[in-house]
Parts: sequence; structure tokens; C-alpha cells
Amino acid sequence: MTGAPAPDRTARIAVLSRKVVFVVGLALIALGVLALLNDQLVLGIVLVVVAGVIVFARGMWTLRRGLRSVAERERADVPEAPVVAPGAASAVDRVVADLVGMNSDGLPYLIDARRTDDGVRVEVRWKVEEVRWQTLFVAGKVAHHWRMEIDLDPARTTYKFIEYSGKADARAAIGPGGVAADASWTWHRGKTSGQRNLTIVEGADGQVTVAGAGGPRTSWEGVASIRPSDAKVPVFTVLRNHGWRPRFDWFGARMVEK
Repeated sequence: MTGAPAPDRTARIAVLSRKVVFVVGLALIALGVLALLNDQLVLGIVLVVVAGVIVFARGMWTLRRGLRSVAERERADVPEAPVVAPGAASAVDRVVADLVGMNSDGLPYLIDARRTDDGVRVEVRWKVEEVRWQTLFVAGKVAHHWRMEIDLDPARTTYKFIEYSGKADARAAIGPGGVAADASWTWHRGKTSGQRNLTIVEGADGQVTVAGAGGPRTSWEGVASIRPSDAKVPVFTVLRNHGWRPRFDWFGARMVEK
């Protein structure tokens, strides 16, 4: 997602192909229905199937562009540091500095830290801008969110963490009694491994625009992706490189850090 205009060639292809598929698809379906009404069963079925194949191919092209956009998304720049043994772990201030130092405007998540009575709490949360995109893409019906809390214990140089996965459902209906709207947030507290929420769409002209804190933003790929591992892997890589470990470090503990 970017605020810069898309290349002219991409813009022309996105808009033109969308219109061509719409017109050709309707024409083929109409001809197919006429053929069926005239007892031309085989011809009618072929025309309808061809229309479906064209629409499917156009959808797959959109999916491919969206996945490419996700693959090209900025990754966290993990600080280069020698791997420290657990018995000689780095001080908590050094660890927190490296974690917060990975923040970047191009990353879809934000890392923050604050002191607590027992040590330091590090919070990793998906940025509001990404949630705005997700809400727009699904027409305001469903929006996803994610955040993670990591508690660092300086005395033991250990950490523990928990994740919160949220989903907002919004419904609106018009009836004899007027307009009714309902919205609710549901949160799941636990740990994830390999979870991903992905939405890929296009606007009416092939472009999606949404208002953000920094002004209008546009996307020709139309992608909102929340994959916790994008944030978890660099965060836990920094912790482990500095010699920090969970209180019980075993195979299962490493699996939920991805």
C-alpha cells in the first residue's frame, strides 16, 4: 500500500481488463441463456462456462498481484549482534532499545515498551492504518486486529507473552421500522502459530482509496494482510540473540514464536 500513484501501464491494465471482463462476461451469459431457451443445450452450457472461466482468470490475476504486494512488503531490520548464551544475557535496556529500534513507517506493526513493577512490558500491535484498510475492503462488515504483550523479567532474563486476536462484526439492515445497525468486538486471548488474515479486493476502477492520518492513500493491489509471524519472528529473534529465553524453553515454545 502506498500513497504514490501506480504506474500508468498497471493502471490501464487494471481498469481496462476489469471493464472487458464485465462486458464480455455479461454478453456470454446472455447468449448462453438465449441458447438454452432455444434448446441449444451444449452451446448454452459452453458459453456460460467460458464466462465463468474468464471471471475466474481475472480473479486469479488480482490474487497474484495481491500476493506479490504482500511479498514485497517491508520487513523489520533485525539488529546485527552476536548470539549471546542464555547464561550471559544482555541487559534489559539493551534488549528494549533493539526492539523499539526496529520500528519503521513502512512496517504494518508498532513496537512499544514501558516499565512495570516486575520489569518491562513490550507491546507489539498492528497499526491503525492497516485496520482501516481491512475495514474498507470488507465493506465495514468484518475487521481484524492483533496485538501481543511480552513481559520481560530482568532478574531471570526470561520472558512470557500472550496474544490478542480481535474481530469486529458490523451489520446494518433496513426494514419497516427503519434502519438498524449493530456492531461488536470479540477478542481471543491465547497464542497463535501460522495464523493469517488476508483480504484482496479492487475498487470500481481498479484502485482503492482510504483516508488515513497522513492523508488519502491508494493501492492498486488492494491488500490487507495481518500475519502475526511478520512481527513475532523479528521480535523473538532479537530476544533470543541477546540470550533471553522463555521460562520453559522447549519445542512447543519455539513453535508459537512463529
